Amino acid sequence: MYDAIEKENAERILQCLRVEELTEARDAAHRRWVHAAGKKEERRHARTVWLEANKALREGRRGLRKLTSAATMHRINDTLSSALTWGIKREGAFAKNWAAFVELPAVSRSYGRPSALSNWKRTGEKPGPVMVWTAQQTGQFLDVIKNDRLYPLWHTFIFLGPRRGEMCALPWTEVSLTDLWLRISAQTVEVAYRTHGEAPKADSVRTVSVGLESAEVLREWKAKQQREREQWSAVDAWAESGLAFTHENGEPLHPDWVTRRFKRLVELSGLPPIRLHDARHISASLSLLAGNDIKVVQEKLGHSSRQITSDTYTSVLPELLRAEAESTLSVVPREVSYRVRQPLKIPESAFRDGLAVVYARAAS
Repeated sequence: MYDAIEKENAERILQCLRVEELTEARDAAHRRWVHAAGKKEERRHARTVWLEANKALREGRRGLRKLTSAATMHRINDTLSSALTWGIKREGAFAKNWAAFVELPAVSRSYGRPSALSNWKRTGEKPGPVMVWTAQQTGQFLDVIKNDRLYPLWHTFIFLGPRRGEMCALPWTEVSLTDLWLRISAQTVEVAYRTHGEAPKADSVRTVSVGLESAEVLREWKAKQQREREQWSAVDAWAESGLAFTHENGEPLHPDWVTRRFKRLVELSGLPPIRLHDARHISASLSLLAGNDIKVVQEKLGHSSRQITSDTYTSVLPELLRAEAESTLSVVPREVSYRVRQPLKIPESAFRDGLAVVYARAAS
C-alpha cells in the first residue's frame, strides 16, 4: 500500500512540475500581450497565444492532487495498527500487528518564522509550509479585517484556536455569553465538497473559556445575526439553522468556503501567507507567550496529550525565545555594574501602607 502511495506521489510531482511550467508559459504570454505594441495584428496574435496557454494550463490542472505527506502516511498506519490490535485482542483474527513493522519516512515539521517577512516581501517565497505571525502581525490583521462581516469568526479562530469544522457546526445553544464559555461538541466534515455533521473525537469534546473581549465581540455578532434574521424572514428567505456562524440568510457555512474567504483576507492584509489551520498555531503560541501552561493550551485545543501540543503547535515566536533567554540569565545572581542615568524619585503620594507599585520600561 505504501509503495503505491509513493508511486502515486511520484506521478503527482511530475504533474505539479508540468503545471508550474504551464503557469510560467501562461504568465509570459500574458505579459507579451499586455506590452505588445504596434500593429493590431501583433496584439491579436499575442492574445491568441495567451488564450491557448491559459487553456493548456486548465487542462494540465485537471485531476491535480496534493502529495500524500509522510505525516498522512503515519496517520494511516496508526489507524491500521489500531484496527489490527483490536482484531488481535477481541477476535483473535490476526497473529501479529504487521503495521508495527512498517518503516515510514520521518515526519519533519518545518515552521516559517515571522522574522522571514523581509525575504517573503523580496522574493514572494512562503517562509514555510506552516507559518505563524507575531503578536504585532496578528493585531495588524485583526485591525485590517475589523469591518469584515465575519470578523467575530476570525477573532474566535485566533484567540480560541478551534478547528474550522467545529466553528461551522457550533450552535448558539452551546455558547454562554454570561458565564463566558462555549462548548465544542460537534463538527462539520467535508467529503467531496459535501458536508455532514458528526461528533468529534472524545478528546476534542471540550468547554473553552471565553475572554471578556471575545464575549463582547460574539454578543455584537449575535445581535447582528438577529437583525439579518428579521430582514430575511420578511421575504421568507431565512434558513433557520441555530448555528452561531452563518451566511446572511442563515445558511450554514461550508468549511471550504471559510478557508477560501480567510485566504483572501490574508492576501488583502499584505501579511505573510498563512493557512486557516495556522490560526491554531498562532493561538497556541500567543497563549504560551502570555505565560499560560502547556496543559492549559492542550485543553483549549482539544488534544489528547500535552506531548501532541508541545510537538505540533508550539511554533516558537521570537518573543518566547527572548523571554527564555532573559529568564535563564536572571536565575544566576551577579554583581553587575551600572550607571545611573536619572535618579528615580518616588513621591510620598504613591505609597499606600508603606508599599508603592512602580511600572518601569527597560531598554538595552
